[in-house]
Amino acid sequence: MNDPSREFLRTDFGHEVYDKWYLEQGSYNFEAPEFVERHFPFYEKALQLSKSDSILEAGCGIGSYSRAFARRGYHIVGMDLSPNFLSEAEKITQRENLEIEFILGDYNEMNFEERFNVIFFEGSFFYQSKEGLVSLLKRIHEALTPNGRVYFVHKNPSIWQKGYPITNWSQIKKNVFVLQKAAYDENDGVEKCIWLKIDLETQKHYKCDFFVMHLPPDELKDCLMAAGFMNFHFHKKRRLGNFDPKNDNDFSVVAKK
Repeated sequence: MNDPSREFLRTDFGHEVYDKWYLEQGSYNFEAPEFVERHFPFYEKALQLSKSDSILEAGCGIGSYSRAFARRGYHIVGMDLSPNFLSEAEKITQRENLEIEFILGDYNEMNFEERFNVIFFEGSFFYQSKEGLVSLLKRIHEALTPNGRVYFVHKNPSIWQKGYPITNWSQIKKNVFVLQKAAYDENDGVEKCIWLKIDLETQKHYKCDFFVMHLPPDELKDCLMAAGFMNFHFHKKRRLGNFDPKNDNDFSVVAKK
């Protein structure tokens, strides 16, 4: 279809238009219970979890992973910057009769002091500069108790950049389309993304554009150490085993305070 040359209204994570699309169309199988449950044996072993641990899921979205922790008897707090996602998380959690504390907040502004044994990110660990990453990791370090652990998934830029550019058109209902595009800037080492919603019925169109950085593994190690993490391991993505930088697209990071 032709790209209409009309004004686009700004939207972003936490905006009702973008979040409504994600809840209805964009989550794919990532929030599906079978996908979530499949990886819990890895989380428990890699993080050496204990039922006495206090866990924060940062960027929890609609709380799929938080509920999986709660079902296993862990004390879990979910945090997200989207009130729309948290509203949905609370509704589902109440239906399942689970007790989870959900808080509205941006993990890049995290201000906790030694509150959590584990801080957990799954598909929600983003940064836009090396300085921003070090700042985030320092906040995480401060929020962890002694011997606390952080977990996140990271892309391997040397492999991922080979798959760009990415373009995906989808029709989500009659006369309503969504365009998702992503390109990799080798000079800056960032993934530049754009999301457009084209509504030919209402003539209201929306745009969300953002970029995220993916540092090479050696530079990521430097940032972890700069933030105070001296004990860390790069696993294969959601699997026990050493990350292979020549062949693995992604890897899971576990760092200990």
